[in-house]
Amino acid sequence: MPCVGDTPAVTGVATVNDDPHQAFVGDWVVISVCDLPKVVETASAAQTSITLFIEGMDSGNEPVGVDLQAGTLTFVLERNEKNRNLWKPYLYDPLFDRDVSLRLSVGIRGEHPLPKTPNSNLTVRLRKIYVDWTTWVWLALLVALSAAIVISAIYTDMLRDGAPIEGIRQPYSLSRTQMAWWFFLIVLSYVFIWLVTGDRDSIPPSLLGLMGISAATALAASAIPTGGARRASQSWWRDLVADENGIVALDRLQIVVWTIVLSGIFLTSVIWDLTMPEFNTTLLALMGISSGTYIGFKLPHKQ
Repeated sequence: MPCVGDTPAVTGVATVNDDPHQAFVGDWVVISVCDLPKVVETASAAQTSITLFIEGMDSGNEPVGVDLQAGTLTFVLERNEKNRNLWKPYLYDPLFDRDVSLRLSVGIRGEHPLPKTPNSNLTVRLRKIYVDWTTWVWLALLVALSAAIVISAIYTDMLRDGAPIEGIRQPYSLSRTQMAWWFFLIVLSYVFIWLVTGDRDSIPPSLLGLMGISAATALAASAIPTGGARRASQSWWRDLVADENGIVALDRLQIVVWTIVLSGIFLTSVIWDLTMPEFNTTLLALMGISSGTYIGFKLPHKQ
């Protein structure tokens, strides 16, 4: 399709899939540009590069292939650290809103996208989740992991304070349950984000601090020597919030409530925004104080 006047313009967009207007994150897209040599020359003179524009915004993605004779540029629909915020509104809610339309174009980095020729179609339908046999394999592994944790929690002493005493099973451990919960939640979320976006670097540093707090709490709780009679396990919830006398304890309830609140924030961010939240130092300090209070109240009960 000829250019309009002497201005280079985009004439079409196609993907490498069976449906040339169906795309996934990580797909190759081929964009046709009339008078492409002129665009390349302009970018070279400005000592910059040609980049992919998504809905009029510069994604920063440079072409992986340039065919001057055919007048085409090949890009990868890549989501990376630099353009993560650009992708956020288009990958929002991948479970319940599976598709979104994207208008693609090209331009010189830092400038506006090239105009399009009349009647040209620059829109692709982005399928947010790519499903193939590997997706089902990972789903099966996650289901197996979930089942293993639940079965182990019910039929073994993995999440309890210790082995049975005189045939009586000990209560569920709050600190071990919290550590197992964050471990499972982060693994599940990491795989989900990776399957949707291909991002392998989605764990923020604050989550390492959160896991460190839960692990340190479990270690400190297990290091406190046992003394006196131990109450028998009553129920999972009762064991988590009640002390050794069977009374609901504020220090335990505080940890449980904050864990539920942060888990809700965490899951909302993962499911809707495809990102793990970055908890600030104040929230981490709050969890640390709650854990320290819990450990402190365990000490007099053991004496």
